[in-house]
Amino acid sequence: MSMMPQSISASIVTAVTAALSATVITVGAAQVQAQNPADASYDRVAKAWAGTHTLRADFEQKISNPLLARTVNSKGVFLQERPGKVSITFSQPAGDRIVGDGKWLWVYLPSSAPGQVLKMPADADGAVVADLLSQLLDTPKRSFTISGGEVAPVDGRDARRVQLVPKTAGTVPFQKAVLWLDDKDPRPLRVQVIDAQGVDRSITLTSWTPGASIAADAFRFTVPKGVKVAERP
Repeated sequence: MSMMPQSISASIVTAVTAALSATVITVGAAQVQAQNPADASYDRVAKAWAGTHTLRADFEQKISNPLLARTVNSKGVFLQERPGKVSITFSQPAGDRIVGDGKWLWVYLPSSAPGQVLKMPADADGAVVADLLSQLLDTPKRSFTISGGEVAPVDGRDARRVQLVPKTAGTVPFQKAVLWLDDKDPRPLRVQVIDAQGVDRSITLTSWTPGASIAADAFRFTVPKGVKVAERP
């Protein structure tokens, strides 16, 4: 038999009930968050990316421009040394190359702009697009609204499709991005970005070698003889 006055006993029961209810709600919310496949997939890949210093990846790229009613396909090898250094050597079209040495981005595309190389600061929009992986995986989650997480295989590999939309327009040179994240290995299988003009760039990463050994001159660009340099601020 309780020796407490009924009013005090009732107050204690009410307080305990409220505390238990709050605990259940908190635990339930944590479980829902933990089960969110979009956040879980993104966090797993971003964590692995944070520990990646060098990378070698083969890629296939498709760029669709609705304004020109044109689609261009290309492929090649992507090298990276973080932070800030990238090298994109195209095998199709052969001879095209993009190099970021940490200070400048050099864009040499003789297949479409013969006799000219474009030189721009490493933080220009074009440089950002050349290093999409860092743009999408280094940027804090609070910069994007992340959604999706549905199963969407890529070339027979299980993957989750995750969409990233910038919370503040103009902070990145695209309106939305989509990542297909491998369900087994912490890596992206495909990256897609769509800019304000509707240009759709889709990159499929057919190989992925983090920690790759990269030659010291991989991020050095030498202007070919007879080629003019056009500087962009």
